[in-house]
Amino acid sequence: MKDYYHIDNQILAGDETIFEVSLLPDYCAYAGHFPGNPVSPGVCNIQMIKACVERVTGKRLFLGYIAQCRFSAVMTPQTTPHLRLRMRVDAVDGMYKVSASLFDEIKTYIDFKGEFSIVKA
Repeated sequence: MKDYYHIDNQILAGDETIFEVSLLPDYCAYAGHFPGNPVSPGVCNIQMIKACVERVTGKRLFLGYIAQCRFSAVMTPQTTPHLRLRMRVDAVDGMYKVSASLFDEIKTYIDFKGEFSIVKA
């Protein structure tokens, strides 16, 4: 996933964290998703959310539950190379409840709510 996106900036805004990210157009999945018309894979966007939650918590996590994941617009590295990921992470009963949105100045592309648990060694 290190070739899918780059974190350009991380901003703490009250009880939320905002990541400014850039999609990298040479990511290998774009060759098949879809040739000549690359579309950002939803699973890669969920993985990006997970990685940013891990960065906020400082913990290795796994996704335990998705309560909501709404993909409301198509993202591509050509049309939406720069995005913001806003998230709120709350520690509750040994897990992290997360609400997140991936957006730019014009649209929201993903609304996500879910729970992450700590990976036990």
